[in-house]
Amino acid sequence: MRYIGEPIEAVCVWAAAYGGERGQERIYAVSSSKPCVLLVIDPHRGVCLERWLLDGASHSWGVVATASGVYITGDGNLYRYVPELGVACLGTIISGEYYTWRMAADCDGNVYGGCYPGGKAFQYNPVTGQFRDYGAVVEGEQYVRCMKAWGGKLYMGIGTRRPYLIEMDTITGKKREIPLPPAAAEEQLVYDLDIVYPKVIIRLTPFNNLHVYDLEEQAWGDCIEGSSGLAVSPPDARGRIYFVKDGYLHSYHPDTRCLERTTVPLSEPAADFGWIERDDPLWPGATLICINRDGSFYMYHPDTEQMVTVDPKPAGLPVAIQSLAQGPDGSIYAGGYFAGGLAIYNPDTEHLRMFRQIGQIENMIAYQGKQYMGVYPKANIFCYDPSMPWDKGSNPELLFSLSPHRQDRPFAFTAAGDRLAIGTVPDYGRLGGALTLYDLKGGQYAVYPNVIDRQSIVSLAYRDGIIYAGSSIWGGLGIAPEQNEAVLMLWDVRQAAVLWQGVPITGEKAVSALTFDDNGMLWGLTAGSLFQFDPMKREVCRMIRLFPFDWGSIGHYWRGGYLRYRGDGKLIGSTLQKLFTYDIANDRLDILDSDALFLAEDGNGDIYFARDTKLYKYE
Repeated sequence: MRYIGEPIEAVCVWAAAYGGERGQERIYAVSSSKPCVLLVIDPHRGVCLERWLLDGASHSWGVVATASGVYITGDGNLYRYVPELGVACLGTIISGEYYTWRMAADCDGNVYGGCYPGGKAFQYNPVTGQFRDYGAVVEGEQYVRCMKAWGGKLYMGIGTRRPYLIEMDTITGKKREIPLPPAAAEEQLVYDLDIVYPKVIIRLTPFNNLHVYDLEEQAWGDCIEGSSGLAVSPPDARGRIYFVKDGYLHSYHPDTRCLERTTVPLSEPAADFGWIERDDPLWPGATLICINRDGSFYMYHPDTEQMVTVDPKPAGLPVAIQSLAQGPDGSIYAGGYFAGGLAIYNPDTEHLRMFRQIGQIENMIAYQGKQYMGVYPKANIFCYDPSMPWDKGSNPELLFSLSPHRQDRPFAFTAAGDRLAIGTVPDYGRLGGALTLYDLKGGQYAVYPNVIDRQSIVSLAYRDGIIYAGSSIWGGLGIAPEQNEAVLMLWDVRQAAVLWQGVPITGEKAVSALTFDDNGMLWGLTAGSLFQFDPMKREVCRMIRLFPFDWGSIGHYWRGGYLRYRGDGKLIGSTLQKLFTYDIANDRLDILDSDALFLAEDGNGDIYFARDTKLYKYE
């Protein structure tokens, strides 16, 4: 076994706060990585002054600056930064809640946040140092996505089975639902929420419309289409707020209802906005400031329409590996988790290249000299030509998105003749994945939704005009499964119809990998078991229990198993962190490594796997 390195590193900022220390203005931005890092940035000099590691956190969506410090959520923990003391972990917020979202603070300095998977809200009192668990905000909903505090109330955005706007008294914990406008009927989640009193401004997904609610009149007003989130700014001196819409920064006055596009093009959503005072006569008064995903930030002056981007160039940290696959030239391609990014390792030259300008790659496949990649969210399908230079926007090329079909995560790929077959997990709060066939010659694609009833398609194989699909009973996050057992399905490509489907192993809830051997027998992997399926008889003829596994111990299972036939009478696979071989003829299992994730084979036949952020080669 040989250690290759940590192939992907990145800065990935989704949350920031703006404040000051020692009389100096600061940006407090958190980059999600392994672990998260708090960046303390001087916006006037454009310098990253400090980097604080948040041990135990790998994602952060919430940062607030208060008089008692800067508070940050990450992976179920709460952290506090104080200039004189640095960063301290204040502990686990609520036992069992391992993911946290946006944060808020009230006028007394209490801090609030929302959690997953229990859909709970919490308060932290900096005076007593105590957490308060408000319990599940809406029974059956797992996401408390966003919130703001005002006048003794906490306003929260909930989803994903359907969206909710909830008002809660922070002292009594009493809640009431604010009914959403009729235009929100097909939405799933209140994703963003801001208050410019008396207006509450929310963004709903997946349709990305801003809705304005008047707390005094208790009535809905404007609906603004095409917003990309994640926040609207505090108001300027004229009462205007700013947000990203249709690729541009826009201003909107909640009272006059005047919406105007600025001259500033913006290609990505805003993290969080703030205002600073620049010591520059050419920038009089307040200047709008917003941090970008890569740690750079832009400043915009509303009156002069000046805009400048500043890049402190904060150093990135390693990113967990999310996907591994062989490329068209036999190289190993690795995709990054959450922060995204793509690394390519050439086993002949031992050269490693990294590209940041792509999102979270769930899986990929080499076919006819190109690398096809499925990217979350929105199930975007990209095509990369390694013979051409990497060029953001054109190579890799976005072929299509399955978001209009309510699909979100493209996990399964197989070459099906002159077509590419793709299996997906649906959007948040939905059941029923899709099988998609993309015609490589003509460029058209056909989507077949819910072909395995209320289950996702997480593994694929192909032979002689038939696609073999393995399912997971789980759909998108935020909804419980309604089926009990995973299915194997046979799909006729020419007829575009199901030929057969059945349960390969009773009680198993996912078929995570499929592969054919030299004799034309199909092998499938669940989590801890193998099965052999005869395509002619259409029946399972062997079942092997590899490792014990309790399905009740997990919240969901989309994938985790990888399986390949080596051509020497052996299968090689990866599941439950074990890299193994299975000798078919001799019924022999050998464990090669007990801390291995994913599986890929290079052009020389050597095997690669990951350990969190690290890439290894098993020679």
